[in-house]
Order: sequence, then structure tokens, then C-alpha cells
Amino acid sequence: MNNREYRKIVHEDIALAAKASMNGLQEEFLIYAAGLLVNGEEFDDFVECFYEGITRRNGNMAIHGYSMDETDGSCCILLVDYHGPNKDDSVVAKDINAAFKKMRLFVEEATRHELYVEMRGSEQAIDFARDLFYDSENITKYRFYLLTDAYNQQKTKTMKDDKIGAKTVELNVWDISRLYDLVCSTTQKESVEINLSDFGYEGIPCVKAVDYVDVVADIDVVPKYDAELDDSDGKPENIVTYSSYLAVVPGQILNDLYLEYGSKLLEGNVRSFLSVRGKVNKSIQSTIKNYPEMFFAYNNGIAATATEIETEMTSEGLKIIKIKDFQIVNGGQTTASIANTLLKAKKNEHVDISRLYVPMKISVLEHAMAERIIPKISEYSNSQNKVDASDFFSNHPFHIRMEEYSRKTAIPSINRNQFQQYWFYERTRGQYNQGKMKLKGADLKKYSDRYPEKQVITMLDLARYMELYECEPQIVSRGKQKTLQVFAEQIKKDWQKADTQFNTYYYKRVVAIAIMYRKTDEMIKRTDWYKEKRSYKANVVAYTLSLIFYYIRTHYKGSELDFNRIWNAQDLYEELEDQIDVLSREVYEYITGPRDTENVTEWCKKDSCWLKAKSHMWIFNDPFLYTLVSKDDVNQSVKEAKITRKLVNEVDALKEIMARGSDYWSKVLQWGKNKRMFTEKEESILKMIVNMNCTGRIPTDKQAKVVIQARERLVKDGMPLQF
Repeated sequence: MNNREYRKIVHEDIALAAKASMNGLQEEFLIYAAGLLVNGEEFDDFVECFYEGITRRNGNMAIHGYSMDETDGSCCILLVDYHGPNKDDSVVAKDINAAFKKMRLFVEEATRHELYVEMRGSEQAIDFARDLFYDSENITKYRFYLLTDAYNQQKTKTMKDDKIGAKTVELNVWDISRLYDLVCSTTQKESVEINLSDFGYEGIPCVKAVDYVDVVADIDVVPKYDAELDDSDGKPENIVTYSSYLAVVPGQILNDLYLEYGSKLLEGNVRSFLSVRGKVNKSIQSTIKNYPEMFFAYNNGIAATATEIETEMTSEGLKIIKIKDFQIVNGGQTTASIANTLLKAKKNEHVDISRLYVPMKISVLEHAMAERIIPKISEYSNSQNKVDASDFFSNHPFHIRMEEYSRKTAIPSINRNQFQQYWFYERTRGQYNQGKMKLKGADLKKYSDRYPEKQVITMLDLARYMELYECEPQIVSRGKQKTLQVFAEQIKKDWQKADTQFNTYYYKRVVAIAIMYRKTDEMIKRTDWYKEKRSYKANVVAYTLSLIFYYIRTHYKGSELDFNRIWNAQDLYEELEDQIDVLSREVYEYITGPRDTENVTEWCKKDSCWLKAKSHMWIFNDPFLYTLVSKDDVNQSVKEAKITRKLVNEVDALKEIMARGSDYWSKVLQWGKNKRMFTEKEESILKMIVNMNCTGRIPTDKQAKVVIQARERLVKDGMPLQF
């Protein structure tokens, strides 16, 4: 597939989505394009707020969405220029400049005058304008985004513009070609290419520490469940090539890079940890302000990765002059703290970092291996602020299991489909599109028929659905990354307690909640009250579903929502639809009613909003309540699913025992004995496995599981997974 074909598919998908949702084409393109940028970590979750108006001097101003990035304090403004298939497919400098001018005028009007008082239409745009007027001093810079389905003839992706007040303005054009490149990229994250000369630096002093070709890495090898998704190059999945450099980075360089690229530099799964709060970060800030020359001695430094590095030998020694795909995997708090300390220094406070230096280890990985290795580097290198292994999350066994279920669990046959359909769990970013891009013709049709695009669930989606099921709408309202952080922490705990709870029933419940979420979203779009207001839909959906789950849990403790009925129909049933229809309108009136803060979106993020909602009197219809099923029946289904999962675990354990072979288990036995970490039972079973080629005696399923669990304990204590 080339970008022309991709554009055609996007137009078809946007048209279908608009027809189904009753949205405009512009709105659906915003949802699509901005969603890609969120998944690619260009910015955090965004708020739709279509607004167009006239300034006091008769200038055209507009805004279609925004995002506040807490990691670097930047404000992202989004504007859509959707052409469709029947219009000119290119944008030129004049078009781009006109779009950026509209965004600029909106920000200028909102920050200089009480624009929010005069505005009509989108309530979320009004809220945003109010926040800009009262709180713009906390914004570090403005990042304008033009999202278009046309081709950018100017070829420039990112530009600098005149400042708004003292704030830097960055202009970003995301045309259809750039979106296509993002979709096609392995990590679905646009490459960061740094040329240090662009920042006025000759380079970063360094020494080349290691240079290894085809060495064994400790990588959890994920089985491939669908040959169509197999992108292997024939090399064993745990064989890598990499080199490493040790460098001394001036603090000013880190500051400048962070201000330029912000959270793009930060490995995605840890960006939610990058607050400048807590004892550790306060200590970092204190050192920056008071003892900058001691920073090198006190700080653990930075661990980073790249796919390419260019060096140059100078009179002062070897220097790094260019870096491609630069990612900070440990030390994000260090980098963010340096930048934030300088940005938030009081006017009369002088902060001098000219003598501040930071140690850095940078590992250069071939592009094909980066996605699998970077989470391991992140996991093993983070030590300053404790980051749990479950936060480097896509390779966690939970996600591997969800991926397995999604590839193997066909949905019930509905609408007389002539082919078997599945939901597609996307364990890594862009996994679905990556599979799609490699296929053509009949193979592409088969893939699309088997895994319809509307049935893709991302890791961020799953976290959101399950946090709503756990009755945490205020957390979901805080954005996808924050929701994922909370979910990751909980999954780690629950997995350690009993991984058998994550079984086929759990998976079907996830899908059922996905259906509830998406159908509720569609239903709200069709209501008369939403067509009039067109605001806060995501918040209404979140609170509506959580209230349903909460009400059942607190008022009907012996009952449960009929998730099996939703799974079997792949749709909502009439009584549930009616309940959602009534409740969603009530929720809208509640969140826009008396509240602690003017901005409704911010109000929905507060614990106090959810606490108040739980004590509110809501209308629940008897016909819906009569559809609830006995929890005893549900528990029986869960029990059966757990037993099945336990048996599968045991069978899988035996498969791994046999696949590894006796030589491998002999090394495990020796390692554990030296550390005195085996029970008598574990050591006895391992000795039997080591001798199984001679005796012909094979362990039982339960014995195999005992050994696998023992090995997991040893790996946590430092034993390599591979020998």
C-alpha cells in the first residue's frame, strides 16, 4: 500500500464513520488523525472543541481541539483542513499560513481579552478560552497543529513562528503523507532526529564503550498467533546487535532539547511519571539551583537509546553530533526537572546551569529490534524514582494473553457473516495497521474481513474500559496515559495474586464493555440535547457507564450486568440502551451543574466530582434492573473459566519444559542450588527433568508448572532467562 491508496482508504473510513456517528467529516477526521498522534505520543489526550469566530478586528479565528501537555507545560492547538476525495489534494504555503493565523488569533484573543464571555457554541471551547485568559502564565509554549488529508506542497513539517507574548510558538503540519509514515513506522512514533549544530553545539563528548554483533538478549519471545502478522527476518528473536556510548551532557543541551521536543524524548510507558513533584524531584531541583557543579556527582544520570548515531573526532576528542530516534528511557525526571526549574524560576531568581553536567549512557539499537529491547532497558535501568516492571507494559504476560484470546476467540456469527470474525487486541502501537500495510488484494480483504477495523482494541482502550468497570471515571477523564498508569499498577498486583482470573470470561467481558462504550458514544451523538450542546461527550460516557456498574455493585450486590448477552449479540439490548439514554442526559446535567471549578472537563477529573456523583439520586428503570443476572451464575462461569485457564497454564508449562531441553534445566538447577533458592520438591522435580532423556520419565503438567513458577522466582532474583 502506498500513501495514495492509504488516502483513499482514509476517505472511505471517514465517510463510513461520519454516516454511522452522524458527525461531520471534519470532526471524524479530527478524531482519526489526532487519535494517531495521541497513540504516537505527539501529545496527550485531546479535547474536541469546534469553534470558529471573528476577532475584534474582523480577523478569522478558529480552533478544533486542544491538549495540555503536563510533561513540558505546552499547549497544543488543533485545526482540521479536510478536503475529501473530490477536492484539490494539496495545500500550499498560503493555505498553511491562513490556518496557523486562525489558531494564533484565537489564542491572542483568548489571552488578551475575556473572549470566553462573548463566545457562543462549543462549551468546551469556551472553557478553554476561559482557562487561557486566567492561567496562560503557566503555559511554556504553544504548539499549533494543522491536520489535513491533503499533501503538503511546502514540505516543511515543523516551523517556528513569532512569539505570543513571551511564549514560543511552534507550527506543525500533519498532512496525509506524514500520517501515512506514522502508521507505517514500526513503533508508530515519529522519529526524532537531532542535529546538535542546529542548537549551536559542536557535539556531546563521548567514548564508545561496547560494540556487539548478534549477541543473545534477555527478551520475552512472544509467540505469533497469526502468520499474517509474522514480520520476522529469519533471525532468532533474542539475537541483537548494538553499541553503547558513555557521554557527559551539558545541562544546557538537555534543557534545549527538552524545550524543543518535550515528551517526544521520553520513552512512552514512563511519561506519566514525569512530574516534578515528590522528594526525589525536589532534591534534583535543589541541586540544580544551589549546587549545579555537584549535579554530576549526585545524579545517577541518563539511560537513552537511539537507532543511529553520528560521531566526529575533534581536537577535544570524540563527540556525538547527530542522533536518530533518541529516547530517554531512564532519567526523564532529571531532564524534565532541569527544564522546569529554569522555566519556573522566579523573576528575581538566577539559576545558572553553565557548570551542570549529566552522565549519559546511550545504547544504539538496530531499528527492527528497538521496540522489543527498549522496554527491557527501561525496566532494568530505572532506579531513581521506582518504576514497576508492569509499567513497561506491552510485554507483560497479561497483554500477551489478551492478544492470544483475541486471535483465537471468534465472535458469535451475526448478520449471517460468511466468514469468522474476531476482535483484534493491539498489544503494541500500530500492530493492526502494520499487519494491514503488508497485504494486498485478496489477502488484505481476508485480513479486513477477519479483523474489522471497528473491532480493534488498543492497550489504552482496554485500560480505559476496565477502569470504568472499576468505577473510576474521574481517572479515565484525566487522559489515556494516566489511566494506563493506574491500570498497570493494578494488573501487576492482580496477576501476582492469580493469573487464572484473566481467562476467557474476562476477555469476553472486556469486549462487552468495549461494545458498551462505543455504542454509548454513538447513542449520545444522536440525541437532541447533544446535537445542541456538542460538548463533554467523553466525560458523559465515562460517568454514565461507571454509574451503571457502581449502582449494581452497591444496590444489587447479588447481581451482575449480563455481559454474556452483550457478547452473544455483539450489541446492546433494548433495556440497557434505554437506561443509558436516560442516564446519559442526567449525567450531562450533573457535570454542567453546580461544581467546584468553572471548566467542566477539569471538574470531571476531580475525585470530588465522582464522590458527589455517587451520592446523587439517579434514575434506574425497572425493565433494565430485571435484566441483571445472578452473580452466582456468573461466578460459576468465572470458576469454569479459571479451571480451564489453570489447565492451559499447566499444558503450556509442560510445552516449555520440553522445548527448553534438559541442558537448559541443568543450568537452572545449578544456578538455583548455588543460591539455595529451591525447595526440596522443586529440586527433586528439576533433577527428574535433567535426567529425562536417560530415564524417559516426563514431568506431569502440575510438576511442570511448579518448575516454571520456581524459574520465575529465580529470574526476579537475577538469573538470566537465557543461558
